[in-house]
Amino acid sequence: MLYFDSHSHYTDRRFMKDRYDLIQDVYDEGVEYIVDCVSGEKELAYGLQLAKKFDFVYLCISDNQHYVEDIDLSDESNVVHINSRVDETVKKLQKHCAANKKIVGYGECWMDFRRVEKTPEAVKKASFWFSKDLEIAKRLGLPPVIHSGNADYEAFDVVKNTDMPDYGYGKGMLHCYLGPPQMALDYIALGYLISVTGLVTHRSPRGRNLVDVVKVVPLEKMLIETDCPYLTPEPFRDRRNDSSFLRLTVDEIAKIKNVTPQEVAEATTANAKAFYGIA
Repeated sequence: MLYFDSHSHYTDRRFMKDRYDLIQDVYDEGVEYIVDCVSGEKELAYGLQLAKKFDFVYLCISDNQHYVEDIDLSDESNVVHINSRVDETVKKLQKHCAANKKIVGYGECWMDFRRVEKTPEAVKKASFWFSKDLEIAKRLGLPPVIHSGNADYEAFDVVKNTDMPDYGYGKGMLHCYLGPPQMALDYIALGYLISVTGLVTHRSPRGRNLVDVVKVVPLEKMLIETDCPYLTPEPFRDRRNDSSFLRLTVDEIAKIKNVTPQEVAEATTANAKAFYGIA
């Protein structure tokens, strides 16, 4: 079987000692494509090295040079200033995209309240920055890869009110989806794809919820990912994750949906290739 890891972090320091050998090994084991997610100039440089060395490695990029931690959004001059910084970010990334055709996505487009109190002011600011991420993705012509941490309803509210283009097989993907099953269907109705991680093998509340998500999401709207080095499937959850563990995620999805692992692998690979525009 051949697999497509639609979201990974091989530039992470935990891969420092064996990065190149490991990526070649997982390819030899059947991982046909990898999309690595990088943020900022330093990670982008590493990512471009990987994409140049391995034909099957592609990149999802982002840059937060426009981001300002403490900002009064009620002051219009601040918003004008941020819009100017967004313009600079877009111009810089457009040059990278023009020079590197293996850049296939933008993200992670971020909204996260796992470590921040979800006050009305915090939601307002997070929604503003999330909308700017989606704006940058749209202006670059890249599908957004969305991260929502303890922000299910807040992120969905922004997405449903944002006019995003369809890139041929979806408007974007919900990376490491952990929201309610019904919301997954609501995202699909808006034109988005749902990405499943190794958490589907965990017998935790999040894992059990993800099982329920997999039950309702059609295979033609599903992607798989490792988010490595994080979220290693059972029974190896204490180990560093890598793309070779995709087989465990595929096996679990197959059991849940009462299909063969081959069907899951083929469907999710075809979906990811179409979504990212990889021939």
